[in-house]
Amino acid sequence: MKKSVLCKTALLLLGCLALFFYGHAQEYKVKGRLVDSASAKPVPFATVNFQEPGKNISRTVISDGSGAFQSSLPDGQYAVRITHSSFRNKGRHLKVDGQDVDMGSLQLVTLVKGLAGVTVTATKPLVEQQADRLIYNVEEDPAAKSESASDLLRKTPFVNVDGDGTIQVNGQTNFKVLLDGRETALFSQNVKEALKAFPGATISRIEVITAPSAKYDAEGVGGIINIITKKKLAGYNGTLNANMNAIGHRSAGLNINLKTGRLGISGIYSLNGNSGFKTAMLAVTTPRQPLAFSRREVGGRRVADFFFHQGNLELSYDLDSAHTLVLYGNAGRHRNEFVNDQNIYTLFPNGTSDNSPFFLETNMAMPTHGFGTDFIRKYKKKPQKELSVRFNALFNTNRSYIYSQQEIGATDRFIENNNEAFNREYTVQVDFTEPLNKTTRLETGIKTILRNAYSDFESQVKFDKTGPYQVDPGNSQRFSYDQDVFGGYVTLNKTIRTLTVRTGLRVEHTRVAGDFTSSLTAVRQLYTNFIPNVMLSKQFSKTMNANLTYTLRLGRPSIGALNPFVNNSDSLYRSYGNPDLGPQYIHSFAWQTRFFKGKKFISVQSGYNFSNNLIIQNPSFDAATGITSVTGANAGQIREVSLGFVSNLPVGPKWNIAVNATGRLARARNRLQTAWTSFAAGNVNGNVTYKVSPLFTITSNGGYFMPLRTPNTTFPDNYFYGFNFIQKLLKEKMTLTASVTNFFEKERRMTSFTESAGFITENVNTAPFRNFGLSLSYSFGRLKENVSKKKGIENDDQVQ
Repeated sequence: MKKSVLCKTALLLLGCLALFFYGHAQEYKVKGRLVDSASAKPVPFATVNFQEPGKNISRTVISDGSGAFQSSLPDGQYAVRITHSSFRNKGRHLKVDGQDVDMGSLQLVTLVKGLAGVTVTATKPLVEQQADRLIYNVEEDPAAKSESASDLLRKTPFVNVDGDGTIQVNGQTNFKVLLDGRETALFSQNVKEALKAFPGATISRIEVITAPSAKYDAEGVGGIINIITKKKLAGYNGTLNANMNAIGHRSAGLNINLKTGRLGISGIYSLNGNSGFKTAMLAVTTPRQPLAFSRREVGGRRVADFFFHQGNLELSYDLDSAHTLVLYGNAGRHRNEFVNDQNIYTLFPNGTSDNSPFFLETNMAMPTHGFGTDFIRKYKKKPQKELSVRFNALFNTNRSYIYSQQEIGATDRFIENNNEAFNREYTVQVDFTEPLNKTTRLETGIKTILRNAYSDFESQVKFDKTGPYQVDPGNSQRFSYDQDVFGGYVTLNKTIRTLTVRTGLRVEHTRVAGDFTSSLTAVRQLYTNFIPNVMLSKQFSKTMNANLTYTLRLGRPSIGALNPFVNNSDSLYRSYGNPDLGPQYIHSFAWQTRFFKGKKFISVQSGYNFSNNLIIQNPSFDAATGITSVTGANAGQIREVSLGFVSNLPVGPKWNIAVNATGRLARARNRLQTAWTSFAAGNVNGNVTYKVSPLFTITSNGGYFMPLRTPNTTFPDNYFYGFNFIQKLLKEKMTLTASVTNFFEKERRMTSFTESAGFITENVNTAPFRNFGLSLSYSFGRLKENVSKKKGIENDDQVQ
């Protein structure tokens, strides 16, 4: 009853807001036509931007095939900027005063004829911010061509990447990665390794959306990372890159874009790998009550081989100036092999001890592919009006083989664990944007996600090396799983002078059905979520604005988190999924104040987050047997206050300094085990660029990361530093980059602690840290700018 009243109240408030905001200010039609000053031919696909800082208004339109453009604007004084990579930038002042405006024919002067192999672009600040997202302009980072997406994220505000490549967004490990605004098979499985393989040379910018509107799925408690690749061009262009470094990492990539007439084609292919990557680990477990043992050490060396390759192909066709059809497909394959040659030392309560070898081999193969289509319709009389219909399909396979050999006293134990999982996902989405008047815009849409997964895992054991394996029925299982999500949303954007209000409501209904055939266990979940979203934005002056946001985000457990398969390769350590896991929720309030002038940008933000059911790893310890068990649980509670700072400050014509820092004070607990604990976390990152000459640049970057701990686990601090030396060759078509990172330490020792009422485990990992790298990038093509109208499907909803 209470939930029903709350739902009705939320809908009533939304309706009241809609009635209040509708129909305040009138907008007038502004149109014109762009022509080549030399030939008088129309100039299509130019960008026309109208900026009114005093009223916080910014509108952008694209000229059509006849060179015509049109927008709707309220009264005011506007700065008009027209850009096209084949023509000089053109600026004008425009006054809208109570009537439609015809700007007539505007002549653009050709910049360079032929443009063979040369890209002409307007420079942007390295870091900038829009209302609900922060943007890292990768094309303005000279080192980007030699780095991966994972390296670039390390320099992106609100994102932290540790030494192993594990990523946090806004302090959370639950987030979503999109490619050009859409869900992709490339990032659907091992997102950490996929980002390490994705070449930075193909990226235009990275958007970090920490307060998504109701248009986005509610999933991803930390927010959304949206990687935008370089846009299509009339003509063709591309980049070929290769990288290698001292610790054995090798990578290469190719991206190519082609635009001829109405047809556009773009493709990306990348691969990376490392063979014989050596690390060392040590896990020391000390029980609170020394019954089975007093101390247990598992340690030794680990050798890893991995190979990852992925590709994406997209075709877009402009049916006319208002209709676009997009077809795309992507595929990838990830292969990992790990060999652990270790020793187990056990100290017993009576003072005796035992040393025994422990061998563990893991092989994993994860092929994935997907395809989809977008249809976008624009409306000539209303440039901001848009209808889009999208379909996307993803298919993943995960095959793993784990072999272990362990001495247990006088007995040898041999285990083979085989797991094969298949995942399918289908998404249909319809979005509609309607400008109700000059200051009010309505966005609404519906979305359906249908997921199906199947897993077949088998565990076999034997105690005689020459004997046959026997199936362990207690740890062999078949698992089928269906998750269907039906959603809809409405968002209203209203501008009243210098105040912009965005309010929205998203409704998602989730249906889960899972069956474990061997154990006759079933999972049935049915729940509906009402997700409100509010943003207030105020323009105080031409150089200062601020916004206040509230968002509710959720994270649904993935099949891996639900799968009860027990990894028992070590006889005294077991990990498994929890089929009773439910979704996690987090409430976020944030305030941001931004100062900007030209390329200079400073942002100060503060926030408050809280959750009562975060999905955390819940460890337990049986003192009598000495077995440690770890599984997921909706048991995490957190209260967190944060204060952050982001800046981009050019110093003269040659220097640029970018700094971002965030501090967090939090209280957290595992409500099944621990009391509330207070702790601090945060990070500071810096990037300095010095342009020695037009062809030679030096960049340096460094950072310190103190991660947010969980109720049972304390993670190690991490820091990094490095320099890049960048030389342009062959008329700036080729870029050669030499890099040196973390040169004061040959190896890095990282220590974490996991504890509960029954035990404490210290984990020490040692890996190569000092590194030297060399990369080469070559750009080619003949360019004329064009802007793709594609958007894509955005599924932001699964716990990684």
